[in-house]
Amino acid sequence: MKERIQEQINNELKQASRIDTTITVIAIVVTFILFGMCYGFADFSVGYSYTIGGFNAPTVSLMAYAVAAMFVGFIAILVINLYSIFAICNNKTRKTKLAESLAKLYQEEGVTLYSVDDIVSGYKARRNLFVAILCSITAVGIIIPLILFIHKVMEQL
Repeated sequence: MKERIQEQINNELKQASRIDTTITVIAIVVTFILFGMCYGFADFSVGYSYTIGGFNAPTVSLMAYAVAAMFVGFIAILVINLYSIFAICNNKTRKTKLAESLAKLYQEEGVTLYSVDDIVSGYKARRNLFVAILCSITAVGIIIPLILFIHKVMEQL
């Protein structure tokens, strides 16, 4: 019976780790897609004109749409990554409870090979790494298109 409980707890810990990995990978992929979109809108937003019937017309309205879309992309990047970080941090409590249960099971069996701190510290390091990656990707996804946009605006002045 205890073997089944141990197996179930280990499976739950594996599933919690896979959830963290999946959340992180999806957030990174979506952030890169939104980064490309924001970069394109930042590049398109300033300094273009087009011709209608032989007359040059500035793209003031298109420029406004591009700037608005760029900032919507920034907000989407922030929301997605903050939600991902929040989900990863909430998963921490689940893993801690499971690790404590597993450690109790080991203590009951007289096996003190693993302590709660050893199990939890590995998950904590992994969680901190995922959070650092998501924060870095978020910063890059916002700062680079913003720098390009500011450069394009300054170029036109």
